Amino acid sequence: MNLATTTGFVPGFTTELNLRELGGLPTADGRHVRRGLFFRGSALSGLSDDERALVDGMGLRFILDLRAAGEAEGGRDYVPDGCAYERIGGMRFADGSEVDFSPKMIERFERENPNIFESGSFMRDLYVNMAFGNAAMHALVNKVAGGVVPVYFHCTAGKDRTGVSALLICLLLGVTREAILGDFLLTNEYRRSIIEGVADRLPAGTPPEIIERWQRANGVQESDLVAVMDEIEERDGSVESYFAREHGLGRPAVEALRDLYLE
Repeated sequence: MNLATTTGFVPGFTTELNLRELGGLPTADGRHVRRGLFFRGSALSGLSDDERALVDGMGLRFILDLRAAGEAEGGRDYVPDGCAYERIGGMRFADGSEVDFSPKMIERFERENPNIFESGSFMRDLYVNMAFGNAAMHALVNKVAGGVVPVYFHCTAGKDRTGVSALLICLLLGVTREAILGDFLLTNEYRRSIIEGVADRLPAGTPPEIIERWQRANGVQESDLVAVMDEIEERDGSVESYFAREHGLGRPAVEALRDLYLE
């Protein structure tokens, strides 16, 4: 796929950064998300001088880092002058502790349940839980509702926690389901070299099924994001009711935000 032809492509960054914007995505009422306001990707660490200059040019007012504390310590974000930064772990266990995807925690997952990644329900449940009672998602929606844009939101790989964050912004603005899923699945294109290179990073003789499992883990599955949308509908009946209950944004507020951020 030629990523430069996709709607949210932002030139100049390595594709592994998984960086793109939501600008240009179509909405159900025939409008489009304004460009240059909502950027998603992976951590802004290890950037080249040219990439830092590109980030400076975005005019960011807020960076939301969705990584767990241990992940963030391993690669601090580049934060442009005049831009606010906040780290709030976007994925948590039932006891409130942060979930990260460090090698140590993944080893713990597999040690406690060797089949944890096989059924697909593990990631799906984590995705669904992110949409409800999540301080990080509340912070993001609050910033957007308060007009604090342009915003950059990210996790380590820019795919799971970032994917659910992008979903909520898109739902708030009325982006079509097809466009939401299309943007989400672009991660598998941006990260193609990482996904296809999994076998080279595993020990020689690793069984094919294990290689395939790690390939899946380095990309995204449409069913995980669909599960979030389905759960919102099941719990609240509609997107509008969800934002009213979960984020305190009634219909007039949502309509005003759509007028502000769509064209």
